[in-house]
Amino acid sequence: MCVTGLRVVVLVLLSCVAMSCGAAEQPSSTIVVGSSDTVQSELLAQIYAGALRSSGADVRAQLDAGNSGDSLAALDRGDVDVVPELIGELLDTFDSTSEATEADDVFADLNKSLPQGLSVSDYATAEDGVALVIADASPFPGAETITDIASRCSQATVSVTAVNVEALNRVRDLYGCSFASVRIEADEEAVVEAVEAGAVKGSESVAVGVIRTASSGPKAKDLTALDDDEGAFRPQNVVPLFRDGVLNENEIKAFGVVAGELTTADLADMIGEVRGGARSDEVAARWLGEHNL
Repeated sequence: MCVTGLRVVVLVLLSCVAMSCGAAEQPSSTIVVGSSDTVQSELLAQIYAGALRSSGADVRAQLDAGNSGDSLAALDRGDVDVVPELIGELLDTFDSTSEATEADDVFADLNKSLPQGLSVSDYATAEDGVALVIADASPFPGAETITDIASRCSQATVSVTAVNVEALNRVRDLYGCSFASVRIEADEEAVVEAVEAGAVKGSESVAVGVIRTASSGPKAKDLTALDDDEGAFRPQNVVPLFRDGVLNENEIKAFGVVAGELTTADLADMIGEVRGGARSDEVAARWLGEHNL
């Protein structure tokens, strides 16, 4: 074949690729949204999956991938494309040396530290951060910050889950707050109940609790979360972590809508519903519908 004829064949082939040469259009890839094994993560995965569907995407939820490290590993392998995460925990994973303690600063440092091939979109108002809480009738009347109770910690009992015990070391190191005794509870709800009961029984019972602001559920709304005025804990705002090249602009914009609408109270209420027996996909679908997603 002459050179001119070869060029004609190549041009025809390129034209066929561009126009598919009459072949049926290939369906777009399914986006897989994963979660870790917590109620909070499962709910967020369902919310992000629903938001993506509202943009026209084909989406599948793959829940209960294990702990957060397992879900990150699944993302790295390409088994899932999106996972819900918390900005502070992600920053601790990718750059534990960062000294950022404000949400915007944490988010900025997180973006700088993400491994190649991973991105995050806007973080939500909703967070699941560590907080010290007291009841209205606690032995610390008028306290609004951790500093307000620091000098009297040695007279109080604190209730905490085993997962959150490390928070007591940070409070001790930064505020000089060492509690008289520590009571380990089975879960966040038990911590909330212990603080409420302790406030009624008196200062010899539980006076302070350590909770996660959303995972503790809706009952924590009746407690006062003390302001972490010295920055012992990083903000833990909800954020989607996803693989580059998987989502288009409209799909990423759908995450932005969630970021602007989802509050800590919303997430706590939904966690309470799922723990009460409701299905996470149905609870998430109702919230999405209420927010036009």
